Amino acid sequence: MAITKERAAELADLLPDELSCTNARERLMCVLTMLRALTDASHTLSNADLRLVFEQHFGPNSAPSENTLAADVRALKSCAWLDLELHITPSGYWCERTQLTPPKVRMLLNAVQSSRFLTVAQSAELQEDLLSLVSRHQEDDLAGQVLVDQRVRKTYQQVFNTIDAVTRAINRGRKIEFVYSYSDFAGKAHPLEGDNGKATRIETPIALYFAEGNYYVETYTSAPWRHGIEVTMSRADRMIETRVSSEEADRGRKVYDLRRSAQRRLGEGFSMVSGPMRRIFLRVRSDATNALFDRFGFGLRFALFEGQQGDPAATSLTLLKVPQAFTFFRWLSSAGQGIVMVEPPSELVLASGPWAKALRGVSRDELIDDHRHMVQGFLDYLDRARAPYLE
Repeated sequence: MAITKERAAELADLLPDELSCTNARERLMCVLTMLRALTDASHTLSNADLRLVFEQHFGPNSAPSENTLAADVRALKSCAWLDLELHITPSGYWCERTQLTPPKVRMLLNAVQSSRFLTVAQSAELQEDLLSLVSRHQEDDLAGQVLVDQRVRKTYQQVFNTIDAVTRAINRGRKIEFVYSYSDFAGKAHPLEGDNGKATRIETPIALYFAEGNYYVETYTSAPWRHGIEVTMSRADRMIETRVSSEEADRGRKVYDLRRSAQRRLGEGFSMVSGPMRRIFLRVRSDATNALFDRFGFGLRFALFEGQQGDPAATSLTLLKVPQAFTFFRWLSSAGQGIVMVEPPSELVLASGPWAKALRGVSRDELIDDHRHMVQGFLDYLDRARAPYLE
């Protein structure tokens, strides 16, 4: 059924005001614009419908004949370069993009809406650009599907400038110069000084990471910035005044090995905070496995089950290799009694259990030593956490 003049007027209002149709070339572009903006699988337009929209937008004497419109649609359908799939059906015409389909646009919208590095204005601009890839009818369906907390967003330009400088430095074999910062109560960045009293750091970039919702830059220096640590991980949004240094990057076996093992270290880190790597055994309750799988994936191996299968209170033993870092202790404390560090099992279990291959060359004494370090580190972490509340 053909649309009414009132509906045609509503659709004409959705078209760009600057749209012009004074010759055959412009008319073809107008037909293309109408099909892209006004049609989708649920909203088709026939030749008669297109003619009505023409009349409402350009005036009663501007509409081409239905045969001319049909010829224009056939010409557009033959143009593969348009990145459009144009459908000709008994009820009318409709089209959608062949590459950035509505489901893909939805995923991109979700990524933009949840980005921590875009300001509200930048996010709105990108969302508007993405919505222009679908019909006006689909805009309402796609917009506003993700609710995002209203945290203060840092400008993404600073972060991307830092990433650009780091990338150029790696490609040119140079060091980077930057200042690491902290934010005051007003959110303003302030430089952090190193042990030498200087704020500017000049270090060799090793790798760029994106994890835990942030960009990170790993660097090496033989003259540590703080605490005698040669390899550090810095959040890109806290790095200011980042630029390519005139100094040549450090070379040698250590830098080579660091770059080659970057992917492995990414997997071994915990919330991008490193520390001495420890092998620990955890006794896990059945009703706490989600917390474990969410953080470490489903590749874990379990043994020494206790309790009835299906009982939330049933437990099992698993092995982890994690850094001795406050971020792991923070995660462990949130699990309460559901996930608890325990001493390694007997030599027989270690030799015959599912972790035998992972523990090849590792003695039980070494595992006990790792356990003691981790338990003590965890208790120290808890003491620091509760210290402000003690009398």
